[in-house]
Amino acid sequence: MGEPSMRKLTERAVPQVAWVVAFHVIGAVLLTMAGCGVEQRQVTSLDHPFHGRGSGIDWAEWITTGLAVAIPLFIVLAHILQRRAAWIFVSNILLFMGVVAMPLFMWVIGSFATYEGAKSVDFCHSCHEPMNMYVDDMLDPKSTNLASVHYNNRFIHEDQCFTCHADYGVFGGLEAKMTGLYHLYHWIMRSPTGTGKAQIELYHPYPNTFCLHCHAGSQKFLAADDGTHTDLGDSLLNIDPKTGAPATSCLDCHGPAHPSWKDWQAKKGEKK
Repeated sequence: MGEPSMRKLTERAVPQVAWVVAFHVIGAVLLTMAGCGVEQRQVTSLDHPFHGRGSGIDWAEWITTGLAVAIPLFIVLAHILQRRAAWIFVSNILLFMGVVAMPLFMWVIGSFATYEGAKSVDFCHSCHEPMNMYVDDMLDPKSTNLASVHYNNRFIHEDQCFTCHADYGVFGGLEAKMTGLYHLYHWIMRSPTGTGKAQIELYHPYPNTFCLHCHAGSQKFLAADDGTHTDLGDSLLNIDPKTGAPATSCLDCHGPAHPSWKDWQAKKGEKK
C-alpha cells in the first residue's frame, strides 16, 4: 500500500478511532469517579477483602486506559515513519494496529468494563442528589428497611442495587442500562425526582420474581411461619391482569424496601 493510500485511510479512520477512544476513556473516568466519590462510605479490608486486588473490571479499566494512550502514539509514530522509505512496512503495521486492531480490542474490553462497572452500588450512588436517600439508608446498619437488611447482612454479596432492580430475562441487563439513560435525562433536566426533591416511583409494580430468584426453594423460606409461603404460593406467582402487580406482593409483609421521601427528610432533620 503506497503512501497516498495510507494517508487516505488515516484521514478516514482517525475520526472514528477518536470517537471510540473518547467514549471509553469517558466511561473509565466515570467509573473511577463513581468508585471514589462516595464520601459517606468507609471501605475497609473487612468490608471488601478483595477490593482493588485485580478483579476483571479492574484489569479491563487498566487495559482500556492503556490502549487510550497507546492508540494515538501508534498513529503519530506511523505518520513519522511513513516519511522514510525503509520503514514503510513497519509504518503500515503500526497504522493497522492503531486504527483497526487496538480500537476494536478497546471497544470489546471497554464495553465490558463500562457494562459490568455500572452494576456497582458505588456507581448508582455517584448520582448523589436522587440516590443519596436510597443508598445512604441501605448502608445504615441501624435501618430496618428491606434493602438495608439485605445489604448489611450480605444476603446479596455484591451489586445489590442492580441485583434487585434488573430483570433476570435475557435482555434484563440491557433494559436496566437503557432505563439508566432515562434517569440521566431527568438529572440533566433537573426534574424534582432527578434532584432528590421528590420520591422516585417505579415504572411498574415490583415483581415477586426478583425476590423468589434468591429465596425460592430455600428451607428457611419454605418453613417460615409453618409454611405460610407455601400456602401463598399461587398468589405470590399470579399477576393481576389489570394492574400487572402480584396478587400478593412480598413487600406487603416484608416491606418497605426503602424509606419514603417524607420519612427521609424527617430523618435528616433529626441528624441536624
